[in-house]
Amino acid sequence: MTGLKTNFQKSTVIPICCQGIDLSPVLIGLAAKRASFPIRYLGLPLSTTRLKSVDFQPVVDKMTGKLNAWNGRNVSMAGRLTLVKSVLTSQVIHLLSALRVPKEILKLIDNKRKQFLWAGNDVLTGGKCKVNWLRAARSKKGGGLGILHLGKFSRALRLRWLWKQCKKEIGQWLDSETPCTSTDK
Repeated sequence: MTGLKTNFQKSTVIPICCQGIDLSPVLIGLAAKRASFPIRYLGLPLSTTRLKSVDFQPVVDKMTGKLNAWNGRNVSMAGRLTLVKSVLTSQVIHLLSALRVPKEILKLIDNKRKQFLWAGNDVLTGGKCKVNWLRAARSKKGGGLGILHLGKFSRALRLRWLWKQCKKEIGQWLDSETPCTSTDK
């Protein structure tokens, strides 16, 4: 109707729960590549099993690549604060909105953000930190710098899934398992 066509060179077939089944006859006329889990979809790691810390490493590497491209020593403190709040944090929010990220990954990402803010591209030592990171992660009204606290924000995003379930909102992903922990519930 719209004239759009499937690009099979960019498409992938990923069988789920097909152990012992020969899929070759089914996929004979299909030009798409065959793959298996874990995969990346829209920048998010997906797996049929629980995701490990190593599955989140590409997100950390992407952030590190951004940091290496910027010359933090030549950017003012206000500029680095803006980059931390707008660019580095927004990359992680996409991940946090859909998946439960391990605490060690959140801590690693926070360390990268903290290092760039206080030291640019240099090595971070305690003397370079102007404000405690927990204080910096408060809102401006609360005396902080307005940087998101990833642990608390991650939990707020997970609680939103529960809120949507309670309100019985209609959505494609709402019938699936939520990324909430038993503590969240």
